[in-house]
Amino acid sequence: MNDELTGVGTDALIDVLLDSPDMNVFLQRLVDISSHEFGQGLAEAHCSITVWRNRRPVTVCSSDPETVAMDEIQYSSKQGPCMHAVSTGEMVEVVDFETETRWPKYTKAMAGSPMRSVLAIPISLKTGGAAALNCYSPYPGPVSEHAREALLEFTTVAARAVTLSVKMQTQAERAADLAAALESRTAIDLAAGVIMAQTGCSQKHAVNILLKASNNRNEKLRDVALAVLERFDGTTPTTHFDA
Repeated sequence: MNDELTGVGTDALIDVLLDSPDMNVFLQRLVDISSHEFGQGLAEAHCSITVWRNRRPVTVCSSDPETVAMDEIQYSSKQGPCMHAVSTGEMVEVVDFETETRWPKYTKAMAGSPMRSVLAIPISLKTGGAAALNCYSPYPGPVSEHAREALLEFTTVAARAVTLSVKMQTQAERAADLAAALESRTAIDLAAGVIMAQTGCSQKHAVNILLKASNNRNEKLRDVALAVLERFDGTTPTTHFDA
């Protein structure tokens, strides 16, 4: 990580966001910055960002696959420092997994893990959601005051950028869902038109025929409609949007 990113401010983080081709790249750059801050003075640093989405925690970026595995242990056990930080908004530190007595289900699952300590720092999102920065270390002991202060400052500054990225990602997902819904609507309408032309029935009756076939075959209505169109002219319909 470039030294100029250390101690980065809000405006600089927004620039990082604007320079990133997509949200995944931006969030990855954020976790790289945090790994740099946390890793000062350490041989290894493993960081990730957890965001609570659709009523469940998701690791949106990580410094390495091992960190994702550490997060998944918390998610599956439904307890741990990250889960606590996300739900309470409080910073949580485990100085040694071998002596930690909180969250017994989680610490038992962590037995034999290469990680010995972790610092979980909540990230306050203005969207009403919740997020946390997770910093794992293979060494026991508390995080140094210097690293702790740098990470706290970083998460405070990063909160606005993470909030913006989450909002943009949510809007992109909604747009994709809308496009998928319109594609499905197009297929259903065209299939209903085929049935109307072949049988002389009404549009309502044609749709009911498709619904009945969907229920009988235990298939999605869109898939039934596409099958009708495939038999009709061998093509798959598409919805076109004007630029």
